[in-house]
Amino acid sequence: MWLPVLWVSLAWTAGVALAQSDRVVAIGDIHGAAGPLQALLMTTGLTDETGHWSGGSATLVQTGDFTDRGTGVKVVLDLLMRLESEASAAGGRVVVLLGNHEAMNLMGILRDVNPELLASFETPQSEARRDANYDADVAFMADRATVLGSLLPDPLSQAEWMAAHPLGFFEYMEALGPDGTYGRWLLSKPVVAHVGDSILLHGGLHPTASPADLSDLSETVRSEIETYYRYREELVDHGVILLFFTYQETTTAVQQELGYWVQMVSHTGPPAPDGNVSLSRDERAFVSMLLDMGDMGSWAVIDIAQEGPLWFRGFSRWAEDEGLPHAQSLTERYGVKRIIVGHTIPASRLITPRFGNRVFLIDTGMLVAHYSGRPSALEIDGSRVTAVYLDRRVPLVP
Repeated sequence: MWLPVLWVSLAWTAGVALAQSDRVVAIGDIHGAAGPLQALLMTTGLTDETGHWSGGSATLVQTGDFTDRGTGVKVVLDLLMRLESEASAAGGRVVVLLGNHEAMNLMGILRDVNPELLASFETPQSEARRDANYDADVAFMADRATVLGSLLPDPLSQAEWMAAHPLGFFEYMEALGPDGTYGRWLLSKPVVAHVGDSILLHGGLHPTASPADLSDLSETVRSEIETYYRYREELVDHGVILLFFTYQETTTAVQQELGYWVQMVSHTGPPAPDGNVSLSRDERAFVSMLLDMGDMGSWAVIDIAQEGPLWFRGFSRWAEDEGLPHAQSLTERYGVKRIIVGHTIPASRLITPRFGNRVFLIDTGMLVAHYSGRPSALEIDGSRVTAVYLDRRVPLVP
């Protein structure tokens, strides 16, 4: 059975500001490409042939999107968690940043999770657990139908529900939930790192929507995820969702619930003298929460406008003459030489410097089967900047 998640205060690193180490290696989007990542770590000298840290005092920064799409996400998570500890013991550092796909997984947005990956989370109890959750969902939807009536669409058939919840699905959600092994670890990760003369993050910095203090970016994402967890618990308490609902199921239920309250309010007569409809204080607070959840598309963690640090694509889409003044302004504002980002794959599938070497695009499509790209890393050694591939090294800044 699905166990309740107890709310705990989340450990969180608001941002990472580190002095320049002997060598910095930045790796972009992995998307579960465990084998290519392992080969790249050996090529850059960060791990030995046994997969253990051999990078000494070097700093490895992974700029997010190591989950989703590929089948090796669990291997990648375990590897990064282990190397984080091993590097620290050896005088080095592993800095793992959140990308948009990690944030999506933390909030139960699982549209890009590979079904084969879910199978790797299957246990001997998975089938019984899924059957119990199906029965719970059938009973729950029957109860909701008595309240919502025509606002509730026809339920999924058993075959459709089982297809939407394959074996391993609930174990994966639990593992990446706030009390899960991977969820707790991800929730401690920042959005941005300032290492020496470089800023590293997943999407980028919008020229007019980036704060003076970069740690505010991580704080915003942390606050939004915490808020979503609180909202979700309140929805469970009010009988609007079950705890294992995905983000999509949750937002659908919220819209249905809002429809119910609109219908109910429309039958309460004219507004009260204070301008509010005849709802109790608790009811008004609950409806206000539902309305807030309707605005989650503007949150930085979801960001349908693509202006936030996890989703911004301006660095890859700007023309050189358009982006150069923005890149120059941003590097001057934060006192760095360069900004390093993933998230968007250049057409060349190569690490790409832009705007006078002020921006480096490092997502080269490491999940080869999906993107037809290649594993790569950006190495910063003093003033030298080099693109590292499995078969060659290409100097970018001599």
